[in-house]
Formats: sequence, C-alpha cells, structure tokens
Amino acid sequence: MSNQKANGWSRREFLGGLALAGTAAMIGLRPGPGMTAVEPPPETKTVRLRYWDPACWAPFYLAEPFLREEGFTDVRYVAVPTTELPDAYKKGLIDLSCGFSVVDMYHIEKENSPHKFLSGFHVGCYALIGSDRVRSVRDLKGKTVWAGTLEYGGPHLFFSALVAYVGLDPRKDIKYVWVKKDEAMDMFREGKIDAIMSFPPGPQELMAKGIGRLLIDTNVDKPWSQYFCCMMGGHGDFIKNNPIATKRAVRAILKAIDLTSREPAMALRELLARKIVKQKDEKYMLQTLKEIPYARWRDYNPEDTIRFYALRMRETGMMKANPQQFIDQHADWRFIKELKKEFGVTAW
Repeated sequence: MSNQKANGWSRREFLGGLALAGTAAMIGLRPGPGMTAVEPPPETKTVRLRYWDPACWAPFYLAEPFLREEGFTDVRYVAVPTTELPDAYKKGLIDLSCGFSVVDMYHIEKENSPHKFLSGFHVGCYALIGSDRVRSVRDLKGKTVWAGTLEYGGPHLFFSALVAYVGLDPRKDIKYVWVKKDEAMDMFREGKIDAIMSFPPGPQELMAKGIGRLLIDTNVDKPWSQYFCCMMGGHGDFIKNNPIATKRAVRAILKAIDLTSREPAMALRELLARKIVKQKDEKYMLQTLKEIPYARWRDYNPEDTIRFYALRMRETGMMKANPQQFIDQHADWRFIKELKKEFGVTAW
C-alpha cells in the first residue's frame, strides 16, 4: 500500500490550503459564531484520511485547512486503493475515509471491516452509457457491458443494483468484459461492447464526442439521484475513543463539501495541482464538479441510502444482512445530526 500522502501537503499545498480557508470564510461556510470555540479540543491532534483518485471526492482532498482550524496539527493522507480499504481499517492505518456506499457495504459484510458510516458525502457522478443498439436498461439483457476492471468493484456493484432494480439478474442476464478503462472506451467506440458503467471523466467525454446514448445519469435520474453515491466513514475504534475529534473532523469535511459546491473551479485547480485530474480531462472534470449535487448532504438522510442499496444487494445475493440490523451495527449518525443543527439544517 502506497503511503505517498502520509506526510500531508507540501509547503505550496499548505499555503494554498490557507487561502482556501480564507475563501471559505468570505463566502460564509461557517456553522455559526464560535461553535468550535466552545467545544473541548479534539482528543487527538492527529487524523489520517484515506487518499485515492476519484476526482468526485474533491472535498475530502480539500479538507486539510478546515481540519487545522478544528485543532488537528498532524493531518495525514494515506493512499488506499478500494480493494485494500478493509485491510487498511483492520490494520488501523486510517481513521476516516470516503468511499462508494455500495462497495463499502459489501466489504463491511464480506470482510468484517471495522468501518462505520458517519454521513452522506455526495449524490451522483456515475453514468450508464449505451450504444445505439440499446435504448433502455432492460435492453441490456444478453448484452456485453463494461462495469469496471474487476468483479465486485465499484462500477460493477452499482451496475448490479441498477439492473436488479428493473428486474434483470446481473449474474445471469449480462455478459461482462473485465479490462482497463481505456481499452473499454476503445471497445465501446468500435461497437464491441454495448454499454459502459463509469464515473467521470469517461461518460462526459463520450457524450461530448457524440458517442453512445446516456441511459442513466445518477446526478438527476430517480431513484439514484435520491441516494448518496459516496459516503463518509471512519474506523470504529477512532470514533469510539475520539468523539470530539470525530465531530470536528466531520464538520471540517462538510465545510469542504460546501466549498466545492460553491467554487468548483477552485476545487478543480487544487485537483490539477495534486495531479488527481489530468490536464486533458480538465474540461470534463469542471463539468462534473458543477453537476454533482454536493449540497444534498443537507437534505438527505444517509440511512435511506444504506436501506435502499441493502435491499438491492439482497435481491442479487451480494448481501445477506437485514438492512436495519446493518444500520444499527455499522453506522453512527449522532455527529451528522448534531452538525446539521449547527448548520441550520433540519435533521431527520
């Protein structure tokens, strides 16, 4: 597992982070006067956050200056691929993470990861693009689809939930190709596969070039737009032993989410500086950051997301747990409930 971000930002990045915090103050990203001042300091000054490369997780990458405002003096980003996340939690390598909700649910049950959900993060980002031979999701029966590079990865699990919702069996009704994304894009252009389930910038590039048709846009199409694609979580022991630090860290990340929502161009500049986004994808990623409804953390109940996807996963045999039992065991909503009140949002 790479630890390339474990030592935090460079001097340039840190100074840029201070500028971000100043901008946040100017545009009013504060829950209320003196909220953090009246709280006790965090039990620990160190927080380790998962770092990986989906650009839609921009707020997680931009949270460091806000975390420092909350009293964390040692902020570390630890690179953890999705396939290694359960192991990283078990080894106690990270304290907080962002991840695809369905993938995290799958790993928590299958690998008994000590991961607890804390809050929603953002809605949308995934899109399903079909060829001219496909007019609806139901038309995918018997067709060939790219849903990621490996079975039970993020795109595959999301795709499985999607086709199960319209009555197809993702295990029997779909043919899959497990290749790298660039190869899949070429195969799609050449008509060798019938659909691609992917997150940015792939769908935006295809649509801009007039290749394929948009079947599902999870930013806007119901029911997918009514639930969190990605959620915020943490190590159960960190949450239990550091409740003040956990609340302060979640507050910092919520501020970064709001900043990304209001200033997507600023978020993109930081992503380019960190080489999370390639220069050639700049146009598509700015479109993505503008279109993702980041502000939905204020409106949606994260519990609904787990319940919805747990039912879809049970339908496909990918999950056995009762949704409410899973929520009771693997979620801790007290921090987001308290913070919603601080931000003037009605909690559920």
